[in-house]
Amino acid sequence: MRRNVFGLIHRKFSCTGIGAVILVILVLVGIGTGAGFWLHGKKDKPVMRIGTYAVPQEHLALYETDLRAKVSSYFYNTYHQDPNEEGFWEKTFHGESPSAVLREEAMNALLQDTVERMEAVNYGIAADITLDEIKKSLEIENKRRAEPGQITYGPETYGLMEYISRTQMEVRDALKEKLLETELKPTKEQLRQVYDNTDPSYFDRGCKARVGIYMYYGMKVGEFPEELALAWKLVKEEVEKGTEPEAILEAVRAGCSASIEYEEVEYDTSQMPRDNERLAWLADQTRELSPGQCSGVVDYGTSQGMFWVLDKTDYGKAGFEESEPLLINLWINENYPKYLNQRMDAYR
Repeated sequence: MRRNVFGLIHRKFSCTGIGAVILVILVLVGIGTGAGFWLHGKKDKPVMRIGTYAVPQEHLALYETDLRAKVSSYFYNTYHQDPNEEGFWEKTFHGESPSAVLREEAMNALLQDTVERMEAVNYGIAADITLDEIKKSLEIENKRRAEPGQITYGPETYGLMEYISRTQMEVRDALKEKLLETELKPTKEQLRQVYDNTDPSYFDRGCKARVGIYMYYGMKVGEFPEELALAWKLVKEEVEKGTEPEAILEAVRAGCSASIEYEEVEYDTSQMPRDNERLAWLADQTRELSPGQCSGVVDYGTSQGMFWVLDKTDYGKAGFEESEPLLINLWINENYPKYLNQRMDAYR
């Protein structure tokens, strides 16, 4: 699940003779001036260093809290251990400790995010790196969002980790754009390889279809199967005979007590409204079906139904040149993680 990130080396120092005297003098000077680091504003020892950034425990703790649910799920699914049980985080299961796994996962995630921000800065992209810098930007952002008449999207105010996550996505997108102009700029030959090796459905232009829908509302697949199995058997048999929908519904009413309803719907994926989830779902269910073919019984929300494709016009597969923007996106999504891992290795 993980790979080791950092080995913490503990060094013991001893001082004798004049070295000890100098140390005592320095301590006394600090106390006398009231500016002693040990007495005033003492900071936590860094938990790790990433480049020149000495990472404080507070920064790591944010990631530990964020990843707590993920690690809990891992131990629950892998070892069937309840994370709510007392002592869960201190126990060891088959050589793995939840607390140790959490810390390592958090260190990996923090390393990745910080290196990503450092790389962005190297490319001239504005990005906060240290926790103090992030906190200052967060304060400015939340003040801006609180100003009267300010048009904003998202929450009224951001929490610290929420703000880190949002800005991390912005930094990542900006860095990808820069890399596509420089180190990760693909050649035509590389994009052609992506086109040839990618699932053709990615380049599907879509289709236009008319679908007959037989629905039973208020019951999902598997509920009262003895009643509905007969109804769907009747529907399928009559459709295959070419029976008209009204006659099919009458046959179902005569043969069983299930109340099946029918409607016809047309969709065109090239003109489909983005917010029409029902049509998008129907198009997904029937995309691979040819005219005359049936979907079988499927769940639709709390209901169930069968779909028959009555007519269909397929728009075919997009060509290479037409697909180039998508191919570039597929290329960077495949190669960016490799690039980032190489940069992270340089900081380990």
